[in-house]
Amino acid sequence: MAGPATARVLAPAKVNLFLRITGRRADGYHLLDSLMVPVDLYDELAFTIQRGGATRITLGCDRPEIPADQRNLVHAAAELLLAESGVTAAVHVELTKRIPAAAGLGGGSSDAAATLLALNRLLEARHSKAQLAQWAARLGADVPFFIYGRPARVGGVGEIVTPAEGWGGIALVVAFPGVGLSTAAIYRQYDAAGVSPHRPEVSLTNPLPATSIAAFAGGKRPAWSMLVNDLEAVAAEAFPELRSLKKMLMQLGAEGALMTGSGSAVFGVWRTRSAAEVAAGAVRERGVWAVAVQTLEISPAAA
Repeated sequence: MAGPATARVLAPAKVNLFLRITGRRADGYHLLDSLMVPVDLYDELAFTIQRGGATRITLGCDRPEIPADQRNLVHAAAELLLAESGVTAAVHVELTKRIPAAAGLGGGSSDAAATLLALNRLLEARHSKAQLAQWAARLGADVPFFIYGRPARVGGVGEIVTPAEGWGGIALVVAFPGVGLSTAAIYRQYDAAGVSPHRPEVSLTNPLPATSIAAFAGGKRPAWSMLVNDLEAVAAEAFPELRSLKKMLMQLGAEGALMTGSGSAVFGVWRTRSAAEVAAGAVRERGVWAVAVQTLEISPAAA
């Protein structure tokens, strides 16, 4: 029997430069319109795979509060890829978490996508990214985006991923207040608030037609001028510290600030990475987790 196959990969975080709720399906899932971009803040996953024998999936994690069993999307993604490939194997994954959990940064979804991509390569399964993205949608709304790992307009319930050019190299400060928010709870509060979904053909508060988002790319409009998140108001009602964190980033020189995803992380836009580094240091001096990052044209896991 051949020896085990190994790989070490990076799974990036993401931010939503805008996020609009455009409707709701009959099954209760919300329809989205969002511009999502990967950033250079990474979890790290080390894989060891031994083919043959009974399928066995084990997971180790450096963060004891993160589940290391079937509740973890890494475990679910490995199980899914093996089943769909008709392969039995012993899979062990060591997960090093650097992306805050329950922060709207997509860490768990990115880990799941990185698992699908890595096992596809290690097992030489040769599934296309389109096929992987279809399976990824079973795991979570953000997982298909991370399969492609590049800036994209994301619609539907996350399964419609359209690449968007010209969004790399934007300097951001990401700040996490230390308390995560439940995505399901934030959506329930959004529904309870009775907010009318935005019409799909209108994507920003300007308003602008959906087709005009491409006009923002390539520096034609600055990123800060499009920041909007339909979930932010209800999240801030549940967790008022979000408003204080946004205010802090603006006072430190951000050109705009926004909650990402369903929270609780907030990011600010800076003109340069060096200026963002200085601002992130100032946020940390005030006792808040923060890091300067840059948006990516393509993530290492998807390259």
